[in-house]
Amino acid sequence: MIATGNGEESWLWSLVLESVAIPHRLERHGDDWRCLTPVAVADEARRQLASFADENRDWPPPPLAIEHGWNHRQPPTLPMMGALLVFYAVTGPWQEGGSWFSQGAIDSVRILDGGEWWRLLTALTLHADPVHLVGNVCFGSVLVHFLCKRLGVGLGWFLILCAGVLGNLANILIRAGAHHAVGFSTAVFGAVGILCGLALQLRSRRGVLLPLGGGASLLALLGAGAEQTDLGAHFWGLAVGMPMGWLFARLPDRYLRRVDAAAVQAVLLCACIVAVWGCWRLAR
Repeated sequence: MIATGNGEESWLWSLVLESVAIPHRLERHGDDWRCLTPVAVADEARRQLASFADENRDWPPPPLAIEHGWNHRQPPTLPMMGALLVFYAVTGPWQEGGSWFSQGAIDSVRILDGGEWWRLLTALTLHADPVHLVGNVCFGSVLVHFLCKRLGVGLGWFLILCAGVLGNLANILIRAGAHHAVGFSTAVFGAVGILCGLALQLRSRRGVLLPLGGGASLLALLGAGAEQTDLGAHFWGLAVGMPMGWLFARLPDRYLRRVDAAAVQAVLLCACIVAVWGCWRLAR
C-alpha cells in the first residue's frame, strides 16, 4: 500500500499512476480507499504522487472575494457596447474635415503641446469605418462581459477606460512625430491585460507563463491584422492593463468586498459615463 484516502483522491492517484504506466489497484476498506502497487515500483509510485501533489498545490486558485457579490448578476454588456454603434451612426466614418474626428481623435501634437487631454478618452468612442467598429464591438463585448462578470459592471468599466486612456497616452509618448488614431481597441486590449493580470496573481509562480502567453497570443492574432492597425496602442493597452489587474487582485479581501457593494459599483459606472460626456463637452 502506498496511499490511503477518500474515493476522489484515490481515483486521482489512479489516473496519475496510469499515466506513467505504473501497475496498481484500488481497494475499498470501509470509508477509505487504498492504492496498492507491487513492492518493486512502490518508491517510484510514491515519487510520482508526491510530484503531482507538489505541482498542483495551488490549484484550483482561490477565487476573488468580489466574485460572490453584486457583480455576480449579468452585466449589461450589450447595451453599453451597443452605445458605440449608436454613436457611430452619429459621427459616421473617418473623413477629412469631419468635426467629430478633428475634435475628438488622438492627435499627439494637440495633446502634448496643446493640452487637449480629453482626446485620450474621446478617441476610444470613434471608429474609422464599419469593419473597425464591428470588430471592436464583437471582440470587445466578449472580453468586457467576462471582466464585468468578475469585477462588477462599475469597476470593470472603470478599469477598462483607465487602461484605454493610459494605453493611448503611453502610445503617443514613445512616438516621434505626429500621430493620429481612433478606436476602442486600446481599451479592449486593456481588458485582455486586466484579465491576464488577475490570472497572474491567482496562479502559482510556475503558472505565470500561461496568462502571459494567452495575452501575447491575442495581441499577435487580433491586434496586428491590418495595414492601418495601431499595433502600438494595442500593445500599450495590454501592457497597462496587466499590472492593473495584478495589483487589484492583491488587494485584501476587506477592500474587495467594499468595492463589490452595489452603491460603489453604481458610482463607478456613473463616473465612467460622466467622464465620457465631460470629455466630449470639452472637445465640442
